[in-house]
Amino acid sequence: MKEKLFTNLAEALEMETGNINEDDKFRDYETYSSLTELSILAMLDSEFGIELEMAEYNKCITVKDLLQLVSSRSEK
Repeated sequence: MKEKLFTNLAEALEMETGNINEDDKFRDYETYSSLTELSILAMLDSEFGIELEMAEYNKCITVKDLLQLVSSRSEK
């Protein structure tokens, strides 16, 4: 699951997967924008079946937070 999230996150951020670390604040990536935010939300829905409200998404600060959210809510 971690690899899948990192791959999809890297695609949304237009980055190399190897440049993403769990402890990174993903909003601090140079390529992060409001369009990236929408891409990430769409990716979470399409790839993991997770629909988030903005308030819930905004609680995720680090890549690890996203990973924990996906792990806890993804369809098994």
